[in-house]
Amino acid sequence: MSKRNLKHLLLSCFVAISFAANAQQNFSVEEAVQYAIRNHSSTKKDVIKIADAEAQMKAIKATGLPQLNGSAEYQYFIEVPAMPLPKEFDPTGEGGTIAFQKRNNLNLGLNASMLAFDGSYLVALKAAKLYREYVRSQTEITPITIRKNVTDSYYTVLIAEKNKAQLEKNINIIQTLRKEVGEIYKAGLNEKLDVDRIDLSISNLQSTINVLSRNIEILKNVLKFQMQLPMDQQITLTDNFDVIYNEAQTEQSKSVEQLNIQNRPEYRSIGKGIELAKLDIDRFKKGYLPSLSVFGSFGRGFQSDNIFKSGGLWIPTSLVGIKLAVPIYDGGAKKANIQRAQIVVETNIIDRNDFERATNLEVINAQQSYLNALETVKDKQKSLDLAQEIFRVSQVKYKEGIGASFETQQAEAELYSAQAGLIQAQSEVITSKFAIEKALGNFE
Repeated sequence: MSKRNLKHLLLSCFVAISFAANAQQNFSVEEAVQYAIRNHSSTKKDVIKIADAEAQMKAIKATGLPQLNGSAEYQYFIEVPAMPLPKEFDPTGEGGTIAFQKRNNLNLGLNASMLAFDGSYLVALKAAKLYREYVRSQTEITPITIRKNVTDSYYTVLIAEKNKAQLEKNINIIQTLRKEVGEIYKAGLNEKLDVDRIDLSISNLQSTINVLSRNIEILKNVLKFQMQLPMDQQITLTDNFDVIYNEAQTEQSKSVEQLNIQNRPEYRSIGKGIELAKLDIDRFKKGYLPSLSVFGSFGRGFQSDNIFKSGGLWIPTSLVGIKLAVPIYDGGAKKANIQRAQIVVETNIIDRNDFERATNLEVINAQQSYLNALETVKDKQKSLDLAQEIFRVSQVKYKEGIGASFETQQAEAELYSAQAGLIQAQSEVITSKFAIEKALGNFE
């Protein structure tokens, strides 16, 4: 391959990679949620927390398994310790000192021990398993939080796009009116001021659309942040505002659905915390019971005055034993720990009751907000229908020369306000329906 062809190939690869990196990605709201759950840093942290809980359980379990340790120690006595030797024990009758230690000492040992019985250890094992379940229950909250943040951001973009689409329809209507008024002006039947007013209205609408377009990009960046999607990645929302609204406003059975508090992962997590705290009480109570352990030791000691010469003495040491530890008095430490653990249980129970009351209120308010939003949509639709009719009549009167431009402008402003009000009311239906689902715990 020539250098020229190789250069073209590398350039083509670079362009292809760059295009792939910046390729447009399409997301429905559910696809955006699932992408976020898979890639969010909170999800990755949850995986680490679960692994940590597994490691803690293994560490606690290991304390009750056989422990085996080896040792090796070498000592060289610069001055060998000696003991006084009474005359009556000295065959020479002179007395003096005698040494029972060689200058070089090597000790090799192997020690084993195992916990035979300890009530606190058995409870700790159970608590470690429950702690793993507690951590897992906490990780169930993370996807719900991610879903809420992503869905809120997604809906915000849809609402902005809906407003923009409505304004674009309005500008087309006003441009048609501008053309007709322009023809009337050319015929000398009105003033240029009337044309200028319509041009100003078009300019204001276009300016609003431009601002809204920039805001949509900002809102998309917020959505990408919530999804953990790279900021340089282009994104298109495939869900349609009207479709989502139609689905939301037809599910009115949600407004009377009863709460099953067990569906809320936060409630289940608090429950696991209470169980864990109760086990803590049991663990401290078991501390009043005796503990039993067994142990053994095997050792060999070597002594010699000169390790570079043959000779020396190997001294064996081997033993097995059993140890019973009976707690007698600890200054009231166990009693204080039991009291503190009981306080934790009582506090967690209060927290669970508070959460249950708050969740019931959340469900009631969300359902009421949903019903209110449905009623508001009806009212806003009536207002919009009336505003459209007023705007239509004002246009006809203006073109026929029996209406003032001021009347048309006022009708136009009222129409825009009614359109925005309806979109806002419809968005309330969507968001309040989602709030009901979250409050009821209907998300896995």
